[in-house]
Amino acid sequence: MSDFFADAQRIIQDSMVIDSLGGAVVHPTPYVAEGTYEEKVLGYGWSAMNACLVSEPTYNGTFDEVLRAMYENFLYFEMSPQVRHVESAADLLAAKAAGQLGVFFGVQSGSCLQQDSTRLRLLHKLGLRVLQLTYMERNAIGDGCLEPANQGLSHFGIQVVRDCNRLGVLIDCSHVGIQTTLDAARHSSQPIVVSHSAVRALADNPRCVTDEQMRAVADKGGTIGITPYAPFIRTDRHPTLDDYLEHFDYAIDLLGDDHVTVATDMFDGKTKANWATPWSYPEITRGAQYGNRRVEGFSHKSDLVNFTAGLLRHGHSESTVKKVLGENFLRVVTAVWK
Repeated sequence: MSDFFADAQRIIQDSMVIDSLGGAVVHPTPYVAEGTYEEKVLGYGWSAMNACLVSEPTYNGTFDEVLRAMYENFLYFEMSPQVRHVESAADLLAAKAAGQLGVFFGVQSGSCLQQDSTRLRLLHKLGLRVLQLTYMERNAIGDGCLEPANQGLSHFGIQVVRDCNRLGVLIDCSHVGIQTTLDAARHSSQPIVVSHSAVRALADNPRCVTDEQMRAVADKGGTIGITPYAPFIRTDRHPTLDDYLEHFDYAIDLLGDDHVTVATDMFDGKTKANWATPWSYPEITRGAQYGNRRVEGFSHKSDLVNFTAGLLRHGHSESTVKKVLGENFLRVVTAVWK
């Protein structure tokens, strides 16, 4: 294991490491005892993260709430020289070269658009680069993963997919219903992603993606991000790191190593008081509580090295590991972002 650990440290240092859903740098703002949050995250080996703009009290943010969150992030960037606002693939590379943490904007629900597609252009101008079409529920775009009807994209949703392609916004199908994902893949002319999920064949949770969804995303050139959220990894007991790694083994075997990424889905500023998911979505959390909602061995962003060593221990090559850590996501955004 020590050799795997040393190799993992070297690979992380040499790699672009992108958290395809990394939480938030403000609202909620992570607490650190000394130094800054970005210093900590960079020290763990992360290069960049997809920052969710609205996550309190719900991820279904309004347009005004998204604008307020953008403003707060802009202030943070001004005061934080080790953070770079990322709007292009070139920005990701520049942040890595400068030793900065790259932060790009995403939202976890298209509810902020309501039924006004002009808002997407405005948000793109302000830096929005990832649009998750729905949260768990139905919105004007389509059905989320908990909607029994599973009706897929609305016609407005089809328009939003086209607008994302035209503007250069990455379409995210996490939390999205099965048919909505398949419709998005069919109507998009660009790669799409599932930024943070897991394999439903291994854990029967409605937030996990089916083989059909994964193939549709991969066939479009996109990626599946696998997150160490415990209820997505095992439904019968608390999962270990090896349980989590089995989801990578499965996805890579199914899709090839060009279509899998890592996502922590860790909001380091969340507290017990504002982590309301178990009350709203018991179908998803399956009894998990604040203190045990992550897999054993990957419960904090500092466990990146444990995860990377685990991939090597499971027999994945250095080339594959680098793809999972960031090269795959970088390839997708290079193709999509304008």
